[in-house]
Order: sequence, then C-alpha cells, then structure tokens
Amino acid sequence: MTLAEKLYSYRKYGALGISISGGLHLFFGLLILMTGGEKGERIISVELKTYEMVKPPVKFEAQPPRFVKSFDLAKQVDYVPQTGARQIVFARADAPTTSTETNTPQQAQSSQGRPSEGSVFFGALTASTGASDLGWGLPGGATSYGRSFGVGGSGGWGAGPGDGKDWGPQFASDVENSRGGGGGGLTAMRDNLISSENFEDRFDGFIEINPRNKKDIRGFLNVYQLQYNSTRLEKSPATGWDVVDNQPSWNCVPLALQSLAQYANDSTKLRVSIRGTIRIDSKELNTIPFLFMMGFQAAVKYTKEEARNLGSYLRNGGFIFIDDGNAYQSGAFNITVRQMLKDALGYEAIFERVPNNHALYTAWETFSGPPSGDDMVRYDKRVREVKEIYPYVEAIFINGRMVALISNKGYCFAWGTWKYLSAAANGPFDNTRQIQFGLNVVVYALTQRGGIVDQNRTRIAQEQKR
Repeated sequence: MTLAEKLYSYRKYGALGISISGGLHLFFGLLILMTGGEKGERIISVELKTYEMVKPPVKFEAQPPRFVKSFDLAKQVDYVPQTGARQIVFARADAPTTSTETNTPQQAQSSQGRPSEGSVFFGALTASTGASDLGWGLPGGATSYGRSFGVGGSGGWGAGPGDGKDWGPQFASDVENSRGGGGGGLTAMRDNLISSENFEDRFDGFIEINPRNKKDIRGFLNVYQLQYNSTRLEKSPATGWDVVDNQPSWNCVPLALQSLAQYANDSTKLRVSIRGTIRIDSKELNTIPFLFMMGFQAAVKYTKEEARNLGSYLRNGGFIFIDDGNAYQSGAFNITVRQMLKDALGYEAIFERVPNNHALYTAWETFSGPPSGDDMVRYDKRVREVKEIYPYVEAIFINGRMVALISNKGYCFAWGTWKYLSAAANGPFDNTRQIQFGLNVVVYALTQRGGIVDQNRTRIAQEQKR
C-alpha cells in the first residue's frame, strides 16, 4: 500500500471514529437529561440564626452588702464590770459547853513539845489546840495576835495579855467574803475594786451597767461638741426662734447640751461633763467616744482633709449624733451634712432607718420609737415651708456597729428651749422624754461593741491579766 493510500485510510477511519464518539456522547447526554434528576430549579432555604452582642458596661462598681433582715445590729455587752465593797461579816459565837470536864491551859499543853501554840508569822494565821474550846477562833487561825518569831503565839514574844487566852474578838467559825472568785481580766477588776473612777484621768468615757437593772448606770463621759464652719450666722426666722440670732450654726441652741448633761447628772450615777468644742481636723478626735453635732438653716462647709479625718474617726470606733434643729430634711444643713458623711465614708455611707425594735430604744429608758420633736410639736410655716413629720431616725452602720445617728427631729430645740418658751409661743413644753431619748443615745453609744469605750475596756482587761 502506498503512502497516499495509507493517509486516505487514516483520514477515513479517523473521521468515522470521531463521528461515532460524538454520536454516543450526544445520545447519552440526551438520555440523562430526559430521564435522570428532577425537572426545573430546586430551591433550598437555609435558616441562619444570629445572636445580638451585649455590650459590657463602661464601668463596674461593686456595691456594699446591705442588711435586709431587721435585727439588733449591736448586741448587749456580755461582760459588765461591777465593783462592790469588800465585806467581811463577823458574828459572835457562843462558847461550847461541856457536860463533864473543862479543858484547862495545862491540858492544852500536855502533849509533846508546844503544839498548842499558834503562830502569826509573816501574816500566816495558825490555830492552837485550845482555840475552839475558848469559844472563838478562825479555821486555821490563832488564839492571840502576838507576833511569833519561833517562840509561839500563846505565851510567845509579843503575845497579848493573859497569854493570849483572855482577850480577842469573838469570831464566827467562818469568814464570809462577798466578793467573787479570783482570775484575771474583768474579774480581777472587780476583785481589786477597780471601777470607772480609776480611769477618769486616762479616758474620756467609761460606763458600768448593773446587769440586773439597766437603769442603774454609773461612770463618766466627757462630751465634746463638733465645731465646724458654716455659710453664715443664724438669724431668727420668726418670733419664738430668737435663741438662734447671731449664733454660729454649730451652736444654734447653746443650752441643748447643758440640759442633757444636767438631766444625766441629776437622774443617774453617770457623770456627764461638757468639755467644750472640737474641730473635725483635730488629732484628739480619735479618743472621744461620743461626739455631738447640731445645726439649723446654714449649710456646712468643710475641706477634704476634714472629711477624711472624720471618716477615720468613725471607722476606728467613733460615734457621732447629728441633730437637725430645723427638722427639715430638704434644708441646707441637712443636705450638706449628709454629703459630708458621704465624703467621709464613701460607699459605706448608707443611711438606714433605725427600726423601732432596735436596742437604741431600750438602752436605758424604753421607747416604742423616736419621741416627737420640733417636726411634730412646733411646726411653723415661716420656718419650714412644708410640714414634714419624720417618725424615724437614720443611722450609718459599719460592720454592724452604728457609727452615726442622724435625727431630723429638732431635739436640740426640745432640750434647750422648750421649757423656756413663753405663752405667746405656746410654751412651755415638757421635754422629759426628749432628754431621756438623748440619754438613751449616750448609753447605747458607750456600750456597743467595737466602740472606743469597748476598746478601752478590752485594753484594761488585758492589763489585768498580766
């Protein structure tokens, strides 16, 4: 076969193969298209779930825990140092009678040596054999008060007349000691007759309460009044309020503390002395167990340093009683003094209403709640535009201890002016319950756990154990 025939043969069969292959592909393609799969478009829906992102807060501030339950935040002290006079009771003893024979001094000395001789050597009393037969004697005591240096109490050197047998007191067989047992701490205070009088030159307050009678209190307290700067001097807003004319706000009612101290001194054995004023930035503030602050209509002015010092005082055992003489929570004094406490204590300055079953109302006198004050008794629209009655007092607690008591009642006017009001001002008014409540505050502040007096009491107990 020639080359030309070979090329022709290749072209012929190549074209035929390509045609057959293309026909087969076309056939199977049409077959699949016509018989296989679903006709038309298939739509698949997919559900997408998305989540919203919650943006974090700009700043997180932890809030202090709040007491929800109403309960007594300060327990009564478990120990109350009581001192009583040391009493030794003597009673005459009848001489014993014998039916047959009477012991004689010779019979008492008939044994070997001198066993009948008593001894009072270096304060030790020893009994003689015939002491009980003579009708008197101490258990382990001697028949004479003669000094004995190895010679003997009866007939020894320095013995009493009659060889120590015809003189001396008629003691009972037992000596009764009314004091308690020994020990250290507060028990030792009682045994050593240590009472509040021993600490007047050391502390500014100390109190003792009879555990069987809460009204029986004794001790001492040096009261200081807080002196602060205010925006202006006080002016009388109406007739009957002239007591405040030209007075600084911190001393708007000058007779208030004097009346409280006089009542305490006349009605109890707690001696209350007014020692004067103290400023917020004073270093001596940390030793004062009870601080009193009052105001009227002027606003309080203070520095950051003063606020910090007040906060340190309250956190370390201090107590402050603040009374708003204007009895108006929306007044300038009330607003600014609360802000001062917030600046002093920060987030711990939470004002809570004191429940009527709190120990504050039963510390000395019994109350069912705060007694009425100027907010109820002497409302005057020229002084307070709106009549607001506050059937509660408020307090700030730190670790369960009351550090500040805030009154919107106007007790300072009740203490210092009610008895001296003229008939034109509807006076005078009886202020006994108002002053008694003030004394309740004093007693509670001096007896609550963690206060300055309680710290001093613990310090004394530690010293007595040494």
